[in-house]
Amino acid sequence: MRNTTAVLAAAAAIAFSIPSLANALTLTNKDKAEHSIGVDMGAKEEVHKVAAGASVTIKGCDDGCGVTGPWNFSRMLKTGDKIDFDGKSPVQSAQ
Repeated sequence: MRNTTAVLAAAAAIAFSIPSLANALTLTNKDKAEHSIGVDMGAKEEVHKVAAGASVTIKGCDDGCGVTGPWNFSRMLKTGDKIDFDGKSPVQSAQ
């Protein structure tokens, strides 16, 4: 019983120390080419290069962020959204 309690305590400590992806915006590049994605968080802006087949996780979009990419317009997204893009348009991830 003592070992079980120690194992459960250690597992809980590890689980709570891992940041949750639900607290982030995730963009996945489904294209064969790298693309740059601009993220406007109001007072702060970031540009992320997303390699072909890769994803980027962005924190700080709780109140919404304007996201611009190769689709040539901004789309308002927020924390928890999972978006795939193919170089032409962003679409809600099926995951």
